[in-house]
Amino acid sequence: MQSLRCSPSQRVCRSVVRSSVQLRAPGQPRSRAVVCQAAGRTAAEAHLQLATAKLPAAADGERFAASMYQWAATMTQVDKLQSPPGFQMSLLRRGKNGGFGSAGDIVGTVEDAPGVGKVLMIRFYEGPTAQDSRITPPPSDPEQRLEVVLASMPDVDTLMATMPRAIKAAAAASMP
Repeated sequence: MQSLRCSPSQRVCRSVVRSSVQLRAPGQPRSRAVVCQAAGRTAAEAHLQLATAKLPAAADGERFAASMYQWAATMTQVDKLQSPPGFQMSLLRRGKNGGFGSAGDIVGTVEDAPGVGKVLMIRFYEGPTAQDSRITPPPSDPEQRLEVVLASMPDVDTLMATMPRAIKAAAAASMP
């Protein structure tokens, strides 16, 4: 399996890869990864591209997505997405009302990329409770805002560190 060649800069867009995730300063508290109802996030919404991987030409996209969902379910409970096939993990934080809500969502989908074939896209989206504990106003620039939210979620680095092995295993399992 090979990764798509993209710019290593961090952008809010559809095609740029966030090549490494270095998130937590020593002593920073961890967020808690748990299930949240799938919201059906789209590539048109502001997001950070955490990873992109090209699937082998013969890979079955549905089986690949099912295998990635199983990997994600070993990390935490997740929602299975049907169209495009994939999964959504929500990192929860206590909201202003005392309940828990999604502070950020990691969404993995298998999509067709013109001229490339099937591609796994891993995107990070801001959740509704992401800014609930802020004392100062959040940045107005969408990219900076997402970077601030992502930096406050130390579990993302753990999830992303285990993903390459999961992608290779899912690719092998999806071959005829």
